[in-house]
Amino acid sequence: MTLVALCAAIAVNATVLRVSNVSGSTAPYSTIEDALAAAAEGDTIMLDASAKDYGKIKINKRIALIGPGYWLQENGIIQEGGGRAWFDNAITVEASGVILQGLYTSYNVVVKKNCTDVVIKRCCIKNGGIVLESGADRCVIHQNWIRDKIGEGGSYLQITNNIIWDYSDLITIQGAKNSYVAYNTFLGKKDGVRFWDCDNSTVEKNIGVGFRDTGTSCSILDNLTYSTPIEAGSLIDSDVQAMNLSSTYGAFAGDSPYVISGVPSAPVIEDLIVPTTVEYGTKMNVTIKVSVQK
Repeated sequence: MTLVALCAAIAVNATVLRVSNVSGSTAPYSTIEDALAAAAEGDTIMLDASAKDYGKIKINKRIALIGPGYWLQENGIIQEGGGRAWFDNAITVEASGVILQGLYTSYNVVVKKNCTDVVIKRCCIKNGGIVLESGADRCVIHQNWIRDKIGEGGSYLQITNNIIWDYSDLITIQGAKNSYVAYNTFLGKKDGVRFWDCDNSTVEKNIGVGFRDTGTSCSILDNLTYSTPIEAGSLIDSDVQAMNLSSTYGAFAGDSPYVISGVPSAPVIEDLIVPTTVEYGTKMNVTIKVSVQK
């Protein structure tokens, strides 16, 4: 899509609301709550990087919430702000069609009951994993760095190209019925990955210590197992890639591999200024700030 077409699509279809909790910022909003209250269905909320966390958020309308990624400086990625948009609390999704991308949370992401078609992409979820309540169907969990489980509910899920780990002996994928689990790298201890109540799901092209079906009709097909468990507690994503475990299995394989530091898909619209009125016969000057990242 050209920049002109991109601008037209944004202007016609949705509004981009910029949020920064950095003192002295020129962003129109200083809290996500204020931006969310002002947003309409289908709008995008862009979060600036900050040393201060953005608190706790419950997303109750269909919006996209996009941050700048995580571990940028550790992986040699330079961009304005240089940091992350992070939450020192859970992110709770209470609406269908929500998109979460490029965010960092110290806790978990919870998708509430019957909230469908939620996309969680290129996020870092440091504790508690992703909790899908019953009826949280057709969700996409793609290219994330996740500690702990994925589960409890949800059908027809796509769980692909994630790096998933835990301190415990077992990583659990629970309740993902009729789902596709592929191209993930599971970094854990001796007992590997357990699929619990994942009826009629397909598990393939993953890397892990081992894969087992706990009393369900899950299809565990072509996966790569390694004999020595990998401790992942101190790893950042560039270290995981440096392991070079496989070019055909795991998070860095397939048509849409894991992205170092979770940077959002390019182009990223960081700011958009459109005048509300112009004098007849004069030009309308539109300012758009776009960051193109790998």
